[in-house]
Amino acid sequence: MLKTIFYKKQLPPHTAKLSASFALLVIAILTVTLSRPADSSAQSLEKLNRFVQSTKASDAATQLFAQGRDLLQEREYGDAADRFKRFLNDYPRHKDVDAALYWLAYSLTKIERFAEADRQIERLFRDYPKSNWADDAKSLRVQIAGQVRDTKTITNELDNDKLEIKLIALQSLFQADPERGAAVVADIIKPDSTASPKMKETAVMLLGQHGGTKSGDTLLALARGGDPKLQKTAIFWLGQSRDSRAFEALQELAGSADLEVAKTALFAISQQNDERAKQVLLKAARSGQSAALRREAIFWLGQRGGDGAVDDLLQIYESDSDVEIKKHVLFALSQHDSPRASAKLNEIARSGGNVEVRKQAIFWIGQRGDEQTLQTLIQLYDSESDAGIKDQLIFAFGQSHKKAALTKLMQIAKSDSSTEMRKKAIFWLGQSKDPEARKLIEEILK
Repeated sequence: MLKTIFYKKQLPPHTAKLSASFALLVIAILTVTLSRPADSSAQSLEKLNRFVQSTKASDAATQLFAQGRDLLQEREYGDAADRFKRFLNDYPRHKDVDAALYWLAYSLTKIERFAEADRQIERLFRDYPKSNWADDAKSLRVQIAGQVRDTKTITNELDNDKLEIKLIALQSLFQADPERGAAVVADIIKPDSTASPKMKETAVMLLGQHGGTKSGDTLLALARGGDPKLQKTAIFWLGQSRDSRAFEALQELAGSADLEVAKTALFAISQQNDERAKQVLLKAARSGQSAALRREAIFWLGQRGGDGAVDDLLQIYESDSDVEIKKHVLFALSQHDSPRASAKLNEIARSGGNVEVRKQAIFWIGQRGDEQTLQTLIQLYDSESDAGIKDQLIFAFGQSHKKAALTKLMQIAKSDSSTEMRKKAIFWLGQSKDPEARKLIEEILK
């Protein structure tokens, strides 16, 4: 992770522009996570922990219940079910019978004894309709229904007043019957639908992941216009689609006048590891309709591994005169372990022409943090005359945790011919906890 240091400067300004790319990546990861089949495990286990911890009693019943909780956390579901059964048999009038019924059902679900789990849930609803565990039990029943393809139970909960249960029901419906799920989604995302934005977005996610043969037309229509948020979600899932029409649509959207749409399409294309995708990214990197889109394409081009990506980046660097584009290429090169990428960064740092570009190369070399690159920077400082470059090198030394970097800063602080550089070195020594650095500062202050 890059460090942000407030010393007249922070990270190179152009790295802030990469935030959109990283944001898209994060969104993609969250999208995949959120669209997985629902499971109330983490949330319910947290609730169970709070429940057990809030119980002040230390009697045998409470201890037995706590044993069940501990076994659940250890994923010993069969043993946990046995503990909760014992609790119900030994303490049928206990105040926590409803909680034990829910956790017995939960444990049984985990070992795929679905019919038995459903009977415990039914007992909970019948005997404790106002239980604090009723909603958890309803969610669990819907998840069970998805496993056993009970679409009647699932569809009954699609109109539930509680959004969380509706979302779980929709996920379970896709698990039980993807074609029917796709039909329900078509209604949810209609312009006149009263469904909440969260419901609509989740519906599109599920459609993209599980929609079957009917999903393609809907995703294509959403990707080409409509609700901007749903449009981006649809574009993302087109990137995961095997529909033969998806790539052509993404290529078209990558040329959109709407920058956010074009960037989302480029991201979706970047997830496909084939020659077609590479060529689209390469074209956008070289001649995209805006500098922002070109930078985005360069970023994703740089995420593709192998020497081919390095070749493409080097060609863009050599053929382009735009300083910001060159900076983005340097960042992309810094993401590669290729010796040729490292050699190019070193070459630019030494004699790249434009000072800002050279400083950028130095920054990314410094981020590598190994002894070899550090020695390269130290040698460069000794041969360099430009104050701006020297300043950037001192910054790199200050960011390093290597002893050689600290030694170089101490040398600069003691004997550099430039008072300004000595001050900068002293500043970074002051950030160090190294006793030698502190001793040197004390000597300078005397």
